[in-house]
Amino acid sequence: MKLLDAARDQVRQLLGVVQTRLELLGLELADARDHLVALFAFTAVAVFFSGVTVVTLLAWLVLAYWEQRLVILGGAAALFALMAMIAIWRASKHAQAGANIFSDSLQALQTDRAALRPPALDAHVSTE
Repeated sequence: MKLLDAARDQVRQLLGVVQTRLELLGLELADARDHLVALFAFTAVAVFFSGVTVVTLLAWLVLAYWEQRLVILGGAAALFALMAMIAIWRASKHAQAGANIFSDSLQALQTDRAALRPPALDAHVSTE
């Protein structure tokens, strides 16, 4: 009976470890999902407001300074190109920030594997 109780305890502990690891994996998946949603939201907002700004400001400037329309359009193109590069740089920085997905789960599983390995036998076994 003691052997059966010991086996049940081992299975119960194993299931507890598996449950903990699955909960950690679920938390990391939720974090990764939130990261992607934020990335898409920032990108959509940047694209929308950039487009509205381009059309509105450029139309106003061209109408207000009709004689200088070529200079205005050239300057606007340079400015918008700079803003696009900054937005791309920010988006790439944000995308790189989420590169370590599942790192906590992988570390915990590595620790579990190390704990379950049998102890190494001494290389210096005496033959007396």
